[in-house]
Amino acid sequence: MLTQFLSLLENKEDGMSLFEISRLMNAQPSAVQAMLELLVQKGRLVEVGPDGKVCASCGLESNCRLLAVKGKRYILCK
Repeated sequence: MLTQFLSLLENKEDGMSLFEISRLMNAQPSAVQAMLELLVQKGRLVEVGPDGKVCASCGLESNCRLLAVKGKRYILCK
């Protein structure tokens, strides 16, 4: 399943959201979120905000209005 997950993101330069991935994989968002967190932790994915900036380095993640409205996107590390 992780291979399918990573292949979805291979050609997505602007990444994909949790809900886009969940819909395409026909999986519950909570299950997909767990995989996303694991892959971010392992350095395979990067979380980016809707504005394309890396969320982890921003420091304002808890107060971000863009994230509240549109959510994070995930891209493959290069």
